[in-house]
Amino acid sequence: MTDHEELPLADKLALGKLSYLRQRSLGGTRYRATGQLWLQVTPRYLHWSRPSVFDLHLESIRQRLVAFEQLAKRRDPGAGDAWQAVVAAVDLLLADARQRVGHRIRPRRT
Repeated sequence: MTDHEELPLADKLALGKLSYLRQRSLGGTRYRATGQLWLQVTPRYLHWSRPSVFDLHLESIRQRLVAFEQLAKRRDPGAGDAWQAVVAAVDLLLADARQRVGHRIRPRRT
């Protein structure tokens, strides 16, 4: 049997909100919730633990969001691929969390 980490409460709550956003808003092709995603991955807004074991993932998501927004502003056709990279980075964070805790991250609204 493998040992699973006990995450800080702040990380558990933040992961639940991010999972909810991923499930509800990030998969669509028409509406891209970049503003909401920025709020979810910014430690000042959503209180991730400091330091968090997910800091590298959060930074990766922020970098991909910047790249997407730059392409979208210029109406570059590559913006769709950049958005898929953002969603993949969120999925990677949630997969890492799932592996750390040993079960699926339950989406939560609040």
